[in-house]
Amino acid sequence: MQLKKFAAAMAAAGMTLPGLALATNGMLMEGYGPIASGMGGAAMAYDNGTAAMANNPATLGLMAAGSRIDVMLGHVGPDVSVPHTPMGALGDSSADAFYMPAFGYIRKQGDFTYGLGIYGQGGMGTEYASGDMAQVGVGRLIVPLAWNVNERFTLGGSVDVVWAGMDLVADINGSPLSKEINFKDSSDFTGAAKGYSLAAKLGFTYRMNDAFTVGGVYQSAGNLPKLKGDGYTVEGFDMPAVVGLGLAWQANDRLMVAADVKQLLWDDSMNTVTIRGPGGLVVPFQQDWDNQTVVSLGLAYKFNDALTGRIGYNHGKNPIPDANVNILWPAIVEDHYTVGVGYAFSKQSQVNFALSYAPETSVTGTGAQNAGVVIEHSQLNWQLMYSYAF
Repeated sequence: MQLKKFAAAMAAAGMTLPGLALATNGMLMEGYGPIASGMGGAAMAYDNGTAAMANNPATLGLMAAGSRIDVMLGHVGPDVSVPHTPMGALGDSSADAFYMPAFGYIRKQGDFTYGLGIYGQGGMGTEYASGDMAQVGVGRLIVPLAWNVNERFTLGGSVDVVWAGMDLVADINGSPLSKEINFKDSSDFTGAAKGYSLAAKLGFTYRMNDAFTVGGVYQSAGNLPKLKGDGYTVEGFDMPAVVGLGLAWQANDRLMVAADVKQLLWDDSMNTVTIRGPGGLVVPFQQDWDNQTVVSLGLAYKFNDALTGRIGYNHGKNPIPDANVNILWPAIVEDHYTVGVGYAFSKQSQVNFALSYAPETSVTGTGAQNAGVVIEHSQLNWQLMYSYAF
């Protein structure tokens, strides 16, 4: 009973907002597409397939003439535990496997490259034995265009349709007979409360010489409005604007080195979030996330014409202040170690795979409502993509 009262107190203080932020530089994945993910997420300045439309759309102009189709499946595997609170352990979250399908089509014709893609940005959540749970899916329908201005300089941009779906079941008053916040659907890919918006990207690449290419991107905030469904409204939830800059060095015919730095502007997107529900329910709270600097480093080595190996590292400091960290929204992982492999069956057909490991990070709450709460979180993620060029 003491644990139920403790969970209720956290819920009333805004401690139980959904766990989409598990994915994994805050609410953003550490990398989009297995080529970039195998290299720690670095993707600003080299051809990384149609996933470029989720990274830097200008790199689409670096691909060879013709068309390409990519079909991808991503898996995010969080291991979240709350081993200690002032009133006892809450235990492990049973939500440990989330899948994100993706698709991209690109055609390069002359100086222009264009296409269409659907990429998931998150598909995560938490669920505890008490029945309290959270799940959020965030994704984008992307329409990109890249222009090879000359042999060295490429501009690229995209218009993105952003969608978000959220489920949340949470106890507010500590009674085991009711869940005062209770909206969910039966799908792993949608949510009972939904919202849609438009966003955009603008990027560039510049080939300084045969070995070095630089690239950068600006991605606007998600501009997500209220999420609505099942009589509930979620206000103040958004995706951040992103500014990124990167470098790719083709050291020789076999080895490429890439490095990116990105700034995720959480300070403008994650502040006060309010859940409104039936009977006049209003749960406002402050998150006050910090801006996050993410560093990505990667190596790709071509063993032969068919086989390429990749390794990488990604670091982004936990953006959530210790006073605001919560049990259903533990976006606290910071380091990612990645490996990847690509195999070309022919000039037209290839497969790429990446594995990402985030070692356990532990945070202890310091706020008035979460003081002494210990949250532990690690991850094992993978992405698999099949590509066909024609």
